[in-house]
Amino acid sequence: MSFPFIPSQLLICIVGRNHGEPLMAVAKAAGARGGTIAYGRTLSENRLICALSLGDIHQEVMLTLMGEESDAVVSAICAAAAKEPKKYQGIAILMDVAGMMARTPSPDTECTAEMTRTESTETGRKQMKSDHQLITIIVNHGFADDVMAIVRKAGATGGTIMNARGTGTAEDVKFFGISLVPEKEMLFVVAENERVAAILQAVEQIPNLCQPGGGIAYTMDVEKLIRLGGCKG
Repeated sequence: MSFPFIPSQLLICIVGRNHGEPLMAVAKAAGARGGTIAYGRTLSENRLICALSLGDIHQEVMLTLMGEESDAVVSAICAAAAKEPKKYQGIAILMDVAGMMARTPSPDTECTAEMTRTESTETGRKQMKSDHQLITIIVNHGFADDVMAIVRKAGATGGTIMNARGTGTAEDVKFFGISLVPEKEMLFVVAENERVAAILQAVEQIPNLCQPGGGIAYTMDVEKLIRLGGCKG
């Protein structure tokens, strides 16, 4: 059984709570094979509301890998958002992925993972000039709200925070024989190219990120950014 890796695209949709599942149904109806939904939150820009601990806005993050069906899936999601703008208000991010393991079973062959040599893998997919980048910042739990405030001052329009955890290491604290791994938070920020340098420079000045294990930040090119339902963020 052969499982070749083929060039693909990753679609990330960030919408309101309880709207990720219906959006996934739209994507599947258009040809997507499936995906993953994670829970996240963003912060209100109203300082008074945040001071009252009422600033959290719950979100859902839908991730799905696509091959040739990517155009149809994106078109279907845009159509659904145009039909019900309040329901699917958010953003959609399309990014190139070098390889996706595609299940194309071949009889009388062993299960292997091979990179298929297509025109896309040999010469590279035609690159579009990216106007935006996805900045991912991973910090210890409890610091994401402060980082969000810092990147907004540096020019970011907002972001999405997701809960995560670190991996177990020999230095982890043991409690009744159970390893207590550090809790983490991931912050996704989509920014225009001209604002990325200022945002990263502001992130570099955060004291906690300078400490070992304090956090990490990296960027990825966004092939296409689509605002769903009239989202201005």
